[in-house]
Amino acid sequence: MKKGFVAAILLALMSGCASTADLSGAKASERGRIDSKNVQNLASRKEVYIGDFQVTFVIQDASTATAKSPMMRGADMSDYAKSTLRARLSGVPEASFQSITDRAFEDFKRGLQAKGYTILNPAGLASQSSWSKLSTQSSPNPPYNKVLNNDSLMTDLFGGRPHDITFAPTGMSLLKIDGGGQYQGGVAKTADKLGKPIINARYTVHFAYFGTETDYTVDYLTSDVWEGQRKATLSAQSSMGQGIQVTPGGALVFVIDQGGTFSKNGFVALDDPVVIGGAYGRNEDTTSGAQKTANAVSSVLGFFSGNSAKTKEISVVANPQHYQMGALKALTEANARLLRPL
Repeated sequence: MKKGFVAAILLALMSGCASTADLSGAKASERGRIDSKNVQNLASRKEVYIGDFQVTFVIQDASTATAKSPMMRGADMSDYAKSTLRARLSGVPEASFQSITDRAFEDFKRGLQAKGYTILNPAGLASQSSWSKLSTQSSPNPPYNKVLNNDSLMTDLFGGRPHDITFAPTGMSLLKIDGGGQYQGGVAKTADKLGKPIINARYTVHFAYFGTETDYTVDYLTSDVWEGQRKATLSAQSSMGQGIQVTPGGALVFVIDQGGTFSKNGFVALDDPVVIGGAYGRNEDTTSGAQKTANAVSSVLGFFSGNSAKTKEISVVANPQHYQMGALKALTEANARLLRPL
């Protein structure tokens, strides 16, 4: 056993209400900062098409905190305590996600019209070959049953990548967007041919907010500094609070021409999250038996090696009506922020 060294881990227990810590960025949210480019070019063109409107709902995410020893040297540099808190949203039917998207879209259109814009018939887009050749996806993507009813999402023992599902308004398809958030060239070609801006909007709605804390402590009273031994504890903590938010990066993107040095294209994007605090469901500990066994083994091995890692899994079982209310409130506020400078 490594002399005088024990690695430990703490996982925060979640209550049925939102955390009082400002883990969500709620203070930043009050400022409602946005970023924009070439807004004046859209403001001077009052007849527009809406080409795409996407709402992505995060339904699984994870937070990991790691504490390492800055005082150990040599082989002990690998000593650590690691905490992973994995959370999943459940209890929200497909119809609720679709209703949220449809109502947010209607609010978006009303906001544009209140700014003096005329929304043109989407048939004008469909009449263009450059538009009809665009790659699209069916909504929702992935299909609801492959995401919300898939128990295998939380089977990996150490971690868990985010999972989400994206909806378009009823009757619309999802335009494919590349990894850099860029729309296909056919969108610009269509706008250029028609001589009318095409507006696209996309948002991500998260069901929770995470916070992490790591610290390093030394028990100086029991440390045998004369023999170079220290009794120390590494701790890492992850916490989560219920709170629905539209995350930064949600954007209104308008396309006028095919780009270039003097392109009139532009955007308005959220720099701060739109956070709706408050509990909208209950939390259940759904840590699997296999995961609990892995945690126990890690604790035992950590006593000898100086390394310890634990993972906890929580399901937020939503009241669908409450979730829908919070998500829609966040999206309508996001709409208002993006439309404000137009």
